[in-house]
Formats: sequence, C-alpha cells, structure tokens
Amino acid sequence: MRTTARRNRFSSLIPLALVAGLLGLSPALADTQEELDRAKADLADVQAELDRATTAWHSAIVRLEATKTEIGQAQNRIADLELHLERIDARLARRAVAAFTNGPATTIDILLSSSSFTEFSDRLEFLGSVAQDDVDLAIDQQVLQDQLRNQREDLQVLSERQTEEARELASARTAIDERFRQIEDRVDELKAQVREETAYLLVFGQTPNPDGVIQRCPVAGPNSFVDSFGWPRSGGRVHQGIDLIAPYGTPIVAAHAGVVSQSSSYLGGLQAYVRMSGGTYTFYAHLSSYAAAGSVSAGTVIGYVGTTGNAGGTNHLHFEYHPGGGAAVNAYQMLLSVC
Repeated sequence: MRTTARRNRFSSLIPLALVAGLLGLSPALADTQEELDRAKADLADVQAELDRATTAWHSAIVRLEATKTEIGQAQNRIADLELHLERIDARLARRAVAAFTNGPATTIDILLSSSSFTEFSDRLEFLGSVAQDDVDLAIDQQVLQDQLRNQREDLQVLSERQTEEARELASARTAIDERFRQIEDRVDELKAQVREETAYLLVFGQTPNPDGVIQRCPVAGPNSFVDSFGWPRSGGRVHQGIDLIAPYGTPIVAAHAGVVSQSSSYLGGLQAYVRMSGGTYTFYAHLSSYAAAGSVSAGTVIGYVGTTGNAGGTNHLHFEYHPGGGAAVNAYQMLLSVC
C-alpha cells in the first residue's frame, strides 16, 4: 500500500481561509469549516478503502493469470496423453486383427513348418517377444488411461478455481466502482459547500514537481494505485508499469513535456507515448480515447481513462517510465510525489 503521506491527500486539503482567498469567497464560509473537516475525513476513509480494493483487484488478477497458465499446461498434458494412448490403441488393434486373421500358432505348427532346429528356436523366441510386447502395450495403455483420468480431474478442479477467481475479480471491480462513487458523491457535496467548481481541482488537483522527471500525476482526478511493478502476468510476462485505477473518462495528462505519439496494440489497446529530447519517455495504455498529440507541456490532456486492450475489465491507466529510452523502471515512488 502506498504511504500514509500519500493517502493524506484528502485530509490535508488547504485551509478554508486559503480556499476563500484563492477563490474570492466570502469569509462567511468559515462557518462550514466543521462540515469540510468531516468531508475531508470521510474522503480519507473512502480512499483507504479504495486502496484496499485496488490491492484485492491486483491480487485477484495474479491468481487468475496463474490458474489460466496451469489450465493451459494441464490441457497440453492431456493432449499428449491422448495422442500417446491413440497410438497404443492403434497398435493393439493391429495385433488383434493379425491374430484373428492368422489364428494362433501352436508349438507343433512351428516345429513342422521349420526347416531346422535353429529356425524353430528363432521362431519360438520371436513369438514369445511378440506376446510380451502385447502385454507391455496393454500395461502402458492402462497406465496412460489412469494418468489421463487424473489429469482431467485436475483440469476440472482448476476450471472450478478459475470460476471462483473470476468471481473474486468481478467483486473487486464492483468494490472499486462503489468506492469511486462514494468519493464522487462526497466531492459533489464539498463543491456545493464552497459553491465553486474549482474546488474539485483543489481536492483532486495535481501536485506539480517541476524539478522531477515525472512532473504531473498522469491521472487528473480521483485514482488509486499500488506498487504492482514486476508482478506476474499471463504468458510468463511481468508487469512493466503502475496501474492507476480511475473512473471511466477521467483525463490523462502528460507527466512531463515532450512529443506525444499515438498507437494501439492487443495488450495496450489505445496507447500513447510522451518522448523527451534525450530519449526518455513515458507510456500510457488502455485509453478510452485520445486527446492532444504532438508537442505538449506537462499537464496537457492527451487522452482519457478506459479499458481498451487487455485491461482486465477495470478502468485504469497503465503507466510506464523508460529513462533514456531503455527498459521500464519502477515509477511508483515518483508517482507518490505528484498524485
């Protein structure tokens, strides 16, 4: 979970006197201080619940992806066993047809049809080996059938586990949506109390860090994120960024000045890059739609939060930081300072 300082974002709203000074509000609004304090406390509580729901969502994804991998492995083992069993069944079938067509050969038949004792001995030994081979094939068949039955039972267990984990993931999504609704309802009350739409920006506004590489929070609105960098993903991948969960359509802004380019992919859906002159860039994925492109300053809206690509069904921004244009590094601490 992120630090207490980060989560005090709502409880540390600027004092009402400063709000009034910035917005030119009447000093009479000082009478609402107690209500505003309650609102701030409520927001802090809801945000803490939201962060717990975010952690549950990430954990559910990890469990579900691991189960999907196990299911794929079990299906491959079953396919291999079925192919091996099919080949053994075919060999046994051919042996049964040959035995039915030629009939069983007795020792006397072998002796009378042999031109010498050596040939007789060789034929007898050959028939013995054929018979043993039939026995071995039958044993292999039984072993494979047992293994196949066990693998199918394991697959059934994994399928049931996958269904339960999918329910847990859906429950985590529902919890996240509910917490965001609570936040938005409380902020609406807060805005009504100070009678200014700009109060929203004071509550959820970014904290610029002009001296940092990441100068602005890439999500310009209520959000929740945990340090999920490096967590396992399907196909043997690992998570290369930080997921900032936010309501659908929340503005996504450039975390720093640079040149915006847009693209799309199966995993990232609608995605954007903001590149600096030295090669460093940030990457933004799962956008619902695009906004500005080309040269932008920090804080310029470049898109909106969505679920395009492989987003796990939850509205969020997948954010990556690539210093010098190289591999992604963990941007969690930098995001804490600006979000």
